[in-house]
Amino acid sequence: ASVALNTKALAFDPSGGTKSSGPSWGGPGGGAALTSEQQAQMLQLEERDADFDLQLDEIGEGIQDLAEIAQQQGEEVALQSQMLDRVDKKIDKNLERMTKVNTRMKETLEEVGRASDKLMVDIMCIVLAIGFAAVLYKFIKG
Repeated sequence: ASVALNTKALAFDPSGGTKSSGPSWGGPGGGAALTSEQQAQMLQLEERDADFDLQLDEIGEGIQDLAEIAQQQGEEVALQSQMLDRVDKKIDKNLERMTKVNTRMKETLEEVGRASDKLMVDIMCIVLAIGFAAVLYKFIKG
C-alpha cells in the first residue's frame, strides 16, 4: 500500500534557505511530522538519489574520458593526413620521374634501331646457344 507524503512538510526548510547536510524535512517547527514509515521511505529515496548521483558522476567522468580520447584521435588523424599528403607528393614526383626515364629509354632504343621485345629475343637466343654449346662440349668430351 502506498503512503501519501506530506509535501508541505517536505518543502519546509527550518534553516532559512541555507544548505544543511541532513534532510530538509527533519528538525523542529513548521511542518507536520512524518511517520517512521514515511521517514524510512524518504531515507530510501535519498539513498537512491545519492546512488544515482554517483552513477551520473561516473558517467560524466566516462564521457570526459571519451572526449579526451576523441580529441587525441582527431589530432592523430590530422598528423596522419599530413603524412599521407607528403607521401602522395613523393609518389607523384617519382611517377613523373619514372615516366621521364621510360620515355628516355624508349627514345634510346629507337635510336639504336631495336625495340625492347627484340632485345629479349636476342638474349634468349644467346642463352640457348650457350646451352647448346655446353651440351655439344659434354657430348664431344665424354
